[in-house]
Amino acid sequence: MQTINDVPEVEVLRGIEVPKVSPRRRHARLQGLLFGILDRWAGERGDVGTEWRFHLSKRPGDETSLVPDVAYVANVRLAALDAHAAEEPPFAPDVAVEVRSPGDRERNIQTKVALYLDAGALLVLDVDPESRRITACDSGGVQVFDAGDTFEHRLAPGLTFDVGGLFAAADLHV
Repeated sequence: MQTINDVPEVEVLRGIEVPKVSPRRRHARLQGLLFGILDRWAGERGDVGTEWRFHLSKRPGDETSLVPDVAYVANVRLAALDAHAAEEPPFAPDVAVEVRSPGDRERNIQTKVALYLDAGALLVLDVDPESRRITACDSGGVQVFDAGDTFEHRLAPGLTFDVGGLFAAADLHV
């Protein structure tokens, strides 16, 4: 049931407004679990947040503003910004995490991954709860992690976790 306060957040993909898909329980659990994993990994090296807006526009009229489910930005990059700009940085996060929702369009997901990388993200994690798969994208290519794998990536040294354990932790426990 939608009320006046339930207006969905909007992302802007190259000037086109796209409502963020309202997350459900499993999406919310995965987002929270991934926040915890990234926050422990980041430690004092940077900030991790959920639903943090980033402005990726490079040219007037080509506005791009994305709100990843989880984002990490190194302190050295945040230090270059004043407090106001750090609230909605004018660049891509170092690591962006997008957890798929049932209503997400494949075209939009691929566009967002490309926009993050084009704007300087080091790593984008496309987390698919249905297939229980994480696709790690960087400027050099794609690496796929399935439920039996341990996540490790050269661009995020020390960030390791059991992919199957992550999805199991997000499952409904009744």
